[in-house]
Amino acid sequence: MSWLLRRINSPHAPVVIALLVLVGALALRIADPGALTRIRDFAFDGYQRIEPREYNPETPVRIVDIDEAALEAYGQWPWPRTIVARLVDKLTEKGAVVVAFDAVFAEPDRSSISRMIQDLVVVADPDTVEKLAAAVEDNDKVLADAMARSRVVTGFGFDVKGLGAPPRTFHGVAFAGDQPSQFLPQQGGTVKSIEILEAAAKGNGSVNTDVDSIVIRRVPMLFRVAGYDGLFPALSIEALRVAQEASSYLIKSSGASGELSFGEKTGIVAIKTGALEVPTDGRGRVVLYDTGHKEERFISARAVLRDEVPAKALEGQVIFVGTSAIGLKDLRNTPVQDGVPGVEVHAQLAEQMLEQQFLARPDYADGAEFLYLAAVGLLMVVLLPLLSAGRMAFVAAILIGAGLIVPWLAYSRLHLLFDPIYPPLTLTAIYVGGTALAFMRTERERAEIRGAFGMYLSPDLVEQLARNPGLLQLGGEQREVTVMFTDVRGFTTISEQFDPQGLTRFMNRFLTPMTDLILSRKGTIDKYMGDAIMAFWNAPLPVDRHAARACDAALAMQARLAVLNEEWRVEAVAEGRKHIPVNIGVGLNTGLASVGNFGSTQRFTYSCLGDAVNLASRLEGQCKTYGVGIIVGHRTREAIEAYATLEIDLVTVKGKTEPERVYALLGDAALAKSPAYAALVGQQDEFLRLYRSGAFAEALEMIGTCRAAADAAGWRQRYYEMMRGRLDELIDDSPVDWKGVYVAKDK
Repeated sequence: MSWLLRRINSPHAPVVIALLVLVGALALRIADPGALTRIRDFAFDGYQRIEPREYNPETPVRIVDIDEAALEAYGQWPWPRTIVARLVDKLTEKGAVVVAFDAVFAEPDRSSISRMIQDLVVVADPDTVEKLAAAVEDNDKVLADAMARSRVVTGFGFDVKGLGAPPRTFHGVAFAGDQPSQFLPQQGGTVKSIEILEAAAKGNGSVNTDVDSIVIRRVPMLFRVAGYDGLFPALSIEALRVAQEASSYLIKSSGASGELSFGEKTGIVAIKTGALEVPTDGRGRVVLYDTGHKEERFISARAVLRDEVPAKALEGQVIFVGTSAIGLKDLRNTPVQDGVPGVEVHAQLAEQMLEQQFLARPDYADGAEFLYLAAVGLLMVVLLPLLSAGRMAFVAAILIGAGLIVPWLAYSRLHLLFDPIYPPLTLTAIYVGGTALAFMRTERERAEIRGAFGMYLSPDLVEQLARNPGLLQLGGEQREVTVMFTDVRGFTTISEQFDPQGLTRFMNRFLTPMTDLILSRKGTIDKYMGDAIMAFWNAPLPVDRHAARACDAALAMQARLAVLNEEWRVEAVAEGRKHIPVNIGVGLNTGLASVGNFGSTQRFTYSCLGDAVNLASRLEGQCKTYGVGIIVGHRTREAIEAYATLEIDLVTVKGKTEPERVYALLGDAALAKSPAYAALVGQQDEFLRLYRSGAFAEALEMIGTCRAAADAAGWRQRYYEMMRGRLDELIDDSPVDWKGVYVAKDK
């Protein structure tokens, strides 16, 4: 088992699996068991259902149908031969070229008066009986005379119990190439029409069509019978031979002049009779190119017998006489339709031969499919380790799609049959077999990474690491990020209310919703530092509008904190202790930073470093100084111009030499459109102008007006109280070199 697991975990395992699938599929294709043949047949049936042969009513083939109406008018089948003789005469009078019976007249007519008279011998004088019999014409003789006046093809069937001589043949046979008998299907015995009718006919053909399967897909045009020389034709091609008054069949087989067989006995190629040449498969079969059942082919025998059919409907037609009556059970299944009258199969085959419309599976089809499968399958095996999953899926879709589309085009455009199932199915198995193993191994690696890092990295980062474990290397990249630092004001005082377990619960209740708000806006949690949070946006994955998302998160955190404070107040009252409101400061800054895995080879973490990160930390610290909830740097403010921000000062923070223009974030774009916010901005701009110009007394006088404007805009702050104290100090001790820049004393 361990050996197997090692092999499965091997980088080459997907290729090995795919190659084994290919080799096994090729071996199965060489064996070509019956199941594969049936699958191909089902596919070809599907093609014909999608695009059947178009029926052409101009083709001179019709069916005289012994239908329900005819049976109702003339009684059950078999009819007296005198009625059948009258049917033949009517068809002949109206110009039918040939009349082919999809029926076997295997016994004398029991309804013949001559036969019934002979039964009187037991009760009457033999001489009298003989005279009566001589005076009445036999029904079979009547039919034979009608056949002699016409061109009639009688039918015979195959039966292993068939006894006596084989059916009579009316044709000669010649062949070019290999002896055709070795390729033709052999039948055990036959059931034929009685001799008087055979002798009067001009041809004799097999009525059997379903010699291979219950679905009629291929019908042999010639047969051989065990123990007899000679070849016996199918009813359809025999009818056309008689219609042309041709005397023989010419069979072209492998090895004939102009037929390439490369020394192989590939079978029969075509059968010619008269002016018609019929291409066949190697066993002399024609593939039924099915139109489905068409009522236009049928003429009721009752209408013919009653002279209700105009001569032009029958003149020059090849007539097949058969039945569609359900009770006679001559119904067959074809590729397009079930329960089709058997006679319609003969008629369709005759139509195909006259129209020269044939479906063919070429001799080279098996070899072409094998080579295609081997070449394309090997190409997929080679490409599996070279292409990414997405590209391999695209290539596999093209190759598999070609295996589906090309056979369809060959069918619809050229009437050629190529397997649309086995090659694409094998290619799919190769792709699935190879990629599934690679996918399983990758998913196992991803699960390990998720388990190792999912507890303290953002879901986006975990997924990126799972998809690309190579990121778990020391190093970084330069990228613009928006960084957030948050801190709880007066945390020491708050923590004194709780024991260790209570403090843990308190921090979980605070940090969990704050974390959710950050992650839901595509932020990455960098670390928790006691009560503080560091997060950033636009790394490791690109985030559109990252500065705006960070601001949305900060505003949502302040709103959520208000809800939490109310919950904590209610709990404090219930527990009889003093409630200390929790306030947080949030610093946001946007700028370039180095992002990646930082630390040592023993332990590292994904983080961001740089001046922009340090400034975000300093801005968070200034929230306490300025008495506001959220401070953003000027780069962040430039990225969120639609939001409600208010410039509050020019500050040189600890560790910096250049001043930073800092802004309080009051609200989103909706607040920025309010008149109260516009009024506050106007007051604040004038206040800062006076403050920076050194007009400290005038600026001090504006504090009350600015506070009122802030209250009207809904901005909760202690900023103006802080500025009042600063202005008092500046008035008492005005600096000589005042430039309007405040130098921060604390971080």
